[in-house]
Amino acid sequence: MGSIDANRLGVVLAVVMAAWHVVWSLLVAVGQGQRVMDFVFKMHGLRSDVVVQPFDLGMAILLAVVAAVAGYVVGAGAGLVWNGLAVWAMRGKTGIMRRAS
Repeated sequence: MGSIDANRLGVVLAVVMAAWHVVWSLLVAVGQGQRVMDFVFKMHGLRSDVVVQPFDLGMAILLAVVAAVAGYVVGAGAGLVWNGLAVWAMRGKTGIMRRAS
C-alpha cells in the first residue's frame, strides 16, 4: 500500500467532475436536459416535478467551477486519507514485527 500524490488525485477528480458538469450543461443547452433528468429519475424509481431551467452560460460556468473545486477538495482529501492509512498500516506491521522478534 504505497503513497499517492494527493495533489495529482485532486486535480484528476477536479477535471472529471468539471467535465461531467460541462456535459450536463451542454445537454441543457441543446434542450435535452429535461429528457435526461426524467430518464435518470425513472431509472431510480422516482418521479419528480423537477423542471430544467433554460440554459444560462454564466450559471453553466459557475457549475463547472464549483464542481472542479469540490472535486479537488474530495480528491486531495482522499489522497491524504490514503497516505495516512498507509502510514498507519506500516506502523502496525512494524509493531507486530518488533514484538515477534
